[in-house]
Amino acid sequence: MLNPFALILTSFSLSTDAFAAALARGAATPQARMIDALRIGLVFGVTEGLMCLMGWGFAIALADIVMAIDHWIALVLLSVIGGRMIREGLSAPDEAAPARRRTLLGTVVTAIGTSIDSAAVGIALALAGGSVWAALAIGLASFAMSSIGYYAGPHLGARLGRHAELAGGLILIAIGVSIFVSHMTAG
Repeated sequence: MLNPFALILTSFSLSTDAFAAALARGAATPQARMIDALRIGLVFGVTEGLMCLMGWGFAIALADIVMAIDHWIALVLLSVIGGRMIREGLSAPDEAAPARRRTLLGTVVTAIGTSIDSAAVGIALALAGGSVWAALAIGLASFAMSSIGYYAGPHLGARLGRHAELAGGLILIAIGVSIFVSHMTAG
């Protein structure tokens, strides 16, 4: 089971994708309004929390099958997710991409894309004995971070978003290693 500190780290690590996406959306806006930032945060937060919940439920349904290798699954999932986040954080932004109009549907699709990681982490959390309530913490962190990202977007630009991806990726890999080590040394 994750301790509260690890849950907080996991929640905010997962929210870095949403933060970066919301920051980019906000950066394309001349002036972000608070109500718009809260709407963006709500879309990202609900999506992130629900995807984590779906992953958690999937893992619980198949717990007997994967119990013997759960620590390997957590290590691989979190390392792959973290590695992808680091790769995206290190890659150069696509400057040639044309500016597009930002719609609610576009926001929902973006939120789903950034929350795939959350479903995988939900699986890892369930296998590590984490509570289903972790999905709420993850959703709330994503709501807060994406609201802040969108609102700060016009002021900070996309540069900070890439650094947030790097930090989130490193933290997820560290959590995966921690789960693996604790299972391998526990008996």
